[in-house]
Amino acid sequence: MSGLAIAPVKALAVVSRTELRVGPDGVAEDRRLFLITSAGKIVTLRDFPALGSVRPQLDLAAGRIAVEFPDGSVVKGSLTPSDQRVAGTFLGKRRAGRVVPGPPAEVLSDYLGQPVSLVLAERIGVGWDEGPVTMLGSGSVDRVADTASAGRDLRRFRMTVTVAGTAPFEEDSWVGRRVGIGELVVAVRTGSSWASSPGSCGPGRCASAIRSTSTPV
Repeated sequence: MSGLAIAPVKALAVVSRTELRVGPDGVAEDRRLFLITSAGKIVTLRDFPALGSVRPQLDLAAGRIAVEFPDGSVVKGSLTPSDQRVAGTFLGKRRAGRVVPGPPAEVLSDYLGQPVSLVLAERIGVGWDEGPVTMLGSGSVDRVADTASAGRDLRRFRMTVTVAGTAPFEEDSWVGRRVGIGELVVAVRTGSSWASSPGSCGPGRCASAIRSTSTPV
């Protein structure tokens, strides 16, 4: 294994971790918050690539959220949600939760140039797209980087686990098998792929297909 990462706020930067606690629905802090527009659209990195440079800091136990912007400024606030409930649909999945008012939401609205609400998901697992845990092999990263003349910054793939020493697209062979990651064993249920046009590699996307999978057991 070469790396662990989570995205505490969907569409914002991923955050590296040295260890993670994983349950049946995934990591409690991973994509636990998301942004939604006044029209009810879930904010994504594809629509707002500048968000990939905003680093979130989430402390569920302390009930605190902070966002760090590219200029080094940090805005902090309480994670206490209001009574306002909102929901949107993305990739066919309903995302629901309660609005978290305060300075982080206000500054993110200013940063995007439009009002957005910061939303605390109603439960673990609301925010993820593909599954509770996603995995990517280093060989696939190298192949994509070589093909697309892109860098090897693993953060742009936004995976929970990156596995070192794999062959290109070796992940395809994991489907239907159990894979050990430290003390965790995952049953790999599905494979997924992403693609975008050549030359468009950036945070969260790249110009060739990559694979990810899986479901904890």
